[in-house]
Amino acid sequence: MEKLIDYLSGQKASPRLWIERLAIFSEPKAECSIRSIGFRRGLNLIWAHEPASGTHTGVHAAGHGVGKTSLCQLIRYCLGDTAKSVTALRDELSGEFPNGGVGMVVHVDDQAYSIFRYFSAYRDGLVEAGCDLETLIANGSSQQSYKEFESFLATEMMSKVSPRSIPETEQTIEWRYLLAWLTRDQGARFKSFFAWREGEGIGFQRPRQDPPIVMRAVLGLLEQEESELLIRIRSFEQELKRSQQETERLKQEPNLIRRRIESELRAWLQVGEDLPLYSDDLFKESVVDKVNEARQKAQALFDEVDKELNRSNDQLFNLRLELSALEKLYQQTEEEIDLFDDVKAQNEQSAERISNRCEVLKTRVGFCTEANIPFQNCTHIKDEIEKLQDSVSLKDHRDQKILQENEKYWTERTDNALAELERLKPQLKAIKSRMDALAQSCNASRTRRDTALIDVNRGTRLLEELERWEKAYGSPEMEESIRQSEKNNKKLTDQVGFANVKLKLSQAERSNRQKRLDELMNALVQNLFSDDTVGSFVIRDEYFPFQLSVNGGEAYYVLEVLLGDLTCLLDSIDQISAFPGLLIHDCPREADMSPILYDKLLSLMQQIEQQAYADGAPYQYIVTTTTPPPDALKELPYLRETLDPSTDDGLLFRRRFKTQRQTSYI
Repeated sequence: MEKLIDYLSGQKASPRLWIERLAIFSEPKAECSIRSIGFRRGLNLIWAHEPASGTHTGVHAAGHGVGKTSLCQLIRYCLGDTAKSVTALRDELSGEFPNGGVGMVVHVDDQAYSIFRYFSAYRDGLVEAGCDLETLIANGSSQQSYKEFESFLATEMMSKVSPRSIPETEQTIEWRYLLAWLTRDQGARFKSFFAWREGEGIGFQRPRQDPPIVMRAVLGLLEQEESELLIRIRSFEQELKRSQQETERLKQEPNLIRRRIESELRAWLQVGEDLPLYSDDLFKESVVDKVNEARQKAQALFDEVDKELNRSNDQLFNLRLELSALEKLYQQTEEEIDLFDDVKAQNEQSAERISNRCEVLKTRVGFCTEANIPFQNCTHIKDEIEKLQDSVSLKDHRDQKILQENEKYWTERTDNALAELERLKPQLKAIKSRMDALAQSCNASRTRRDTALIDVNRGTRLLEELERWEKAYGSPEMEESIRQSEKNNKKLTDQVGFANVKLKLSQAERSNRQKRLDELMNALVQNLFSDDTVGSFVIRDEYFPFQLSVNGGEAYYVLEVLLGDLTCLLDSIDQISAFPGLLIHDCPREADMSPILYDKLLSLMQQIEQQAYADGAPYQYIVTTTTPPPDALKELPYLRETLDPSTDDGLLFRRRFKTQRQTSYI
């Protein structure tokens, strides 16, 4: 013990974080306090002792269901823990005490703060500097919100952690990770040193690798150089992986290209795998031969259909000209019929139209298509002009005989025009029908031509790709690309190896810090056991970095976890350590540890405090227990609260809740 005391007594300080008091309120009023528990620096015990024999059965007969875990969760709630178990308790308490809350006086770097957090999730908490919790509650307001204090607390507690992020993943190391460590969840059952939360997780990207790195950063075992080396190794490894993938791609690419081309060729030609891609025998077919054959057939079909399409287009063009001429003649005949009807009607409008018709005939220029003479010399045009003029001049009906003869003439002209229309109709219909059939034939030919062109292009494209592959495969250029890629792989592998060597050298330089933790762990073990049992700190172990030299089953695994935590707690007085100096163990005895070991462990912490820190311990250790503590610890100042399931007043909340759920975690 003297060696351990000498080892510790040289450095004295107050803990960076410790709790002075916790109080539960059914209403935000000083007189509505349900329970108030004072804490001290050093060892603090919360004992839920067993009731008198025969007075209770079930969980309450063993001191369970009285509020031990709830007390720990309320402390975590005040420190900003948002774990599922904490929020579940808060929600249940909100149902039992809608306006209630929990208050706490906490010291952060020698400054006291009074905190009050409502059980309701919809109300922010109150925070003021100082220890006057009742005044804070009475005022009902504060200059600082709880959210602001929570951010301040996280910043202060993480200010000494170096580095602030996990090197390999660059994930920021947050206060909630450290809080999970120093306030272990009872559900984790102390099954390994890094089992801080059971079934919930706390947000690590790598649940197995990251907690040990966080531990090393908090304990000052991970300096900036080591952090940079880890980041560099991670970068080299990622680059090496990409380079190896590129090398593999370069090696596989020719085969993949050939497989794709060959697969497409066989699918297009519908030939099996038994037909070779190439053939040296002039009398044996190959896939390439069939491609050339198919391409030639497709080209021949394309040429034939293209000629057929051109002929059809020419025929269609001639039919369009013929149709246009017939439609024009049909339209002219219809106009003549309208004109003849106007002449017979002898009205002012018809006279005007006839006059206009005369002007058109008089001013017509060019040649008559029937006689092939100028319009001015065409007797037919002259006769029609004369008849039209006569029709206009006879509108007063002074010469009835001439009028009758004129009407007979125009009636005859009308009948002839109507007959012409009847003659033209079937011709128009026949031409349109032929045009429709020819248009459909052109569309079909165009589709056949386009399909043939696709086959021609496909065959050409695939053969060209195959030729490019043949030229590239095994070429000096391809071999050089693969050689350069493999050279880069070797370079990156050497860089990873060199960085790992530097990392080991850097870690060796931290051996003094590691040695201190190893010696402190061993000193605790030496004072706990009377035999030759040795304690050690194995920094690279991902489950039990603090170890005992004996194999005692589950009880010793739990003891390794407890001793490891206590080593970190006692070491927190070192300026290099970022451990806050606060540690909460919720019922460690219930995690299968023997009563004798449990008593010896608590007694050891008492002795350390009495002999090394008579003026006040530079740490705070809070333990809840259902197992009776050693007799020397059953009184103040170590025993801070006694809970008793025998009566409602002995419960943490001084009453049983309506739901049965609280027995599962308190």
